[in-house]
Amino acid sequence: MLWAVAAILLVAAAVYAPMALLAPLPAARVVDLGAQTAPGEGPPPVLPAAGSAAVTLAAEEEPVGSTEAVPIAAAAKIVTALLVLDKHPLEAGRSGPSVPVTADDFASYQRYTAQGVRAVRVVAGDTWTEREALHAMLLSSSNNHAEMLARWAYGSLDGYRSAAQAWLAERGLDSVSVADTTGLSPESVGSGADLARLAALAFADPFLAEVAGLERSTTTRGLTFENEIAYRPEDGITALSRSYTDEAGVCLLFSVPVEVGDDTVPVYGAFLGEPSYDDLAADMDAFLASVPASLTRHPLLAAGTPVARYETEWGSSAEAVVRDEVTALGWGGRSSDVAAETRPVTTAPAGARVGTVAVTTTEGEVTSPVVLESAVADPGPLWRLLSPGVVVPRFVEWVSGRS
Repeated sequence: MLWAVAAILLVAAAVYAPMALLAPLPAARVVDLGAQTAPGEGPPPVLPAAGSAAVTLAAEEEPVGSTEAVPIAAAAKIVTALLVLDKHPLEAGRSGPSVPVTADDFASYQRYTAQGVRAVRVVAGDTWTEREALHAMLLSSSNNHAEMLARWAYGSLDGYRSAAQAWLAERGLDSVSVADTTGLSPESVGSGADLARLAALAFADPFLAEVAGLERSTTTRGLTFENEIAYRPEDGITALSRSYTDEAGVCLLFSVPVEVGDDTVPVYGAFLGEPSYDDLAADMDAFLASVPASLTRHPLLAAGTPVARYETEWGSSAEAVVRDEVTALGWGGRSSDVAAETRPVTTAPAGARVGTVAVTTTEGEVTSPVVLESAVADPGPLWRLLSPGVVVPRFVEWVSGRS
């Protein structure tokens, strides 16, 4: 009887041992370590305490500043301009299609004139080019031209408002809501953060960038618009919108070039709700003085930064780390999430590439290979022989896959 049992055990061992030694090992479990970029070493930029203010290097970047929605005054006209140009694109230097002056447009002119707010005269039955109408709205902040352009592009003011909210939502400008085309309504609101992004979008449009840099514009009929929105061009500031209402205070959308090392970088900003122009001037001085220390090229991820950990069923582990230092231009005190992609690993030597890490910056996506800091080694024959619950199912799965 004993010899029979021994024979059975011997046969079982003869079958199991090769199975255990040949069975594929299970892939290691990957644990995401939630790596973040190192914050910039400098201080954050100095921004106004009043209202809602923010700055950004690109429309795709998360701005530095306030996310509180406040009235935006004539900054709403930048939304109008972008929506009109979205429907009727216009290259810099081009006149574009004709915009007829309707009876509703003339009525708008009369209404705004009676209210004592900015309006440029129009006559029903006349025509303006798209370029001329946009210049009137942007350089002279003509409220009636904002309505005229919106009616022309979207059929009605209600049609414009619906299109504007959809356009804003598509671009993630969720705090911005336009109750009118002009910003005279205190219900046209937005945050400094979203308006800074809006400024970056506007300056990226060649026509709007051209308009912001004009000193004046003259229509074919000889009507000249001086640039009434300019603000401190002697300091390199290019204003896209500068306005005031009782509810909104002083509001400024702008771009300013900043020198960082050997590079000149445009910074886009929105200062909303300034109590006065004196406050705007003081806050702008403080911001400009703070930028050189705050905006620097700095390391986002040091070489060797852990982004994931591989854990095996046989109890060993190895960290996956950033191989090359990742640097980018950014604001002091800011950090970003890191997107890491890793591949399955069963065994691999130290230094093996197991994925890629990516950080989205204002200069595009910056990447580095991810490598193993130490080896993920084979557990050896003893662990295999003592782990039937792992190796047998893996062997059966492997055999089934080969058949």
